[in-house]
Amino acid sequence: MNSLERVRIVLAGGIPDRVPVCLHNFMLAVREAGARMEDYRTNPEVIAGVHLRAVEKYQHDCIMVDTDTTMLAEALGARSECAPNEPGRIVQPALRSLGEVDRLKVINPEMDGRIPALLEAVRLMSKQVGREIAIRGNADQAAFALACLVRGIEDFLMELAEQPDDPRIAQLMEICHLSHLAVHRALAKAGAHLTSLGDSLAGPDVISPRMFNRFARPYEERLVKDLAADGIFVAIHICGDTSKILDMLAEYGPCGFELDYKTDAVKAKQTTGMHHVLFGNIDPSGVLAQGTVEQVQEATRKLISVWKPGGRFILNAGCALPSTTPSENIRALIEMVKKCGVYD
Repeated sequence: MNSLERVRIVLAGGIPDRVPVCLHNFMLAVREAGARMEDYRTNPEVIAGVHLRAVEKYQHDCIMVDTDTTMLAEALGARSECAPNEPGRIVQPALRSLGEVDRLKVINPEMDGRIPALLEAVRLMSKQVGREIAIRGNADQAAFALACLVRGIEDFLMELAEQPDDPRIAQLMEICHLSHLAVHRALAKAGAHLTSLGDSLAGPDVISPRMFNRFARPYEERLVKDLAADGIFVAIHICGDTSKILDMLAEYGPCGFELDYKTDAVKAKQTTGMHHVLFGNIDPSGVLAQGTVEQVQEATRKLISVWKPGGRFILNAGCALPSTTPSENIRALIEMVKKCGVYD
């Protein structure tokens, strides 16, 4: 079976010929292609070109295409800066206070900010490899993390703690949710076979499980349900150690979870991995970027031994690969999958 068939079987809950590999490698792909990050963030031909070059080099099964974590916040009015050859970061939120929330409008993905460039890049890749290789369109950020970026992280978290019932919080979250949902739908329409998201500020490393349950989980679950009704499979990534909220995630409808390397892999398999697809979760920095080939091989073998049984597993790093990741480590990961990831 080809890569697309392999991924689709896993997403449907079946057993493929071997464990598929998805690389969260946009920073590495940009460097290896000799491109500038400034061009990658805005030029669809550059976006498509660096990923097509990478998949030809490494032969992974799923292209994960994104630009950075600021794209949606920018489209809603936040201001970002991009250091040379680095992803963007928000330096000024869109709202100086919750009192300004009325001026926000739901994003139009075909018109607003840098989103049209991402959509066009997906169209270009779909035309070239869409029948053989899975394309995963990343729609960072989810409603909670997006609201934090739009309002300002510290200010918004303080408002959640001090005035959680303020209707303007619900209004902001709803606009962020609808904007985020629209981008997923646009990515699927452009040719992505599955979509994904980061809710990077929603995990226990930032907020309590109780706060997650109240403010982040409802929007993630709504998103899963709404996209499933459209026939769109979505994978959710939350940075940091999500071990404390795995039981909650396990109650979501059918979807995937890309878990950071800090998360307990055994517990993840026993909870969310029973009925959801697990993506991940090898340490992108300590192992893949800084480790030896032997360390990469051992980490890959160990994770396969835990997550392979029963299927529902797509191997990836636990988060974005640093641009300095050695190519020999990526090759070692993929070779180990081909050796240990085959299903009888």
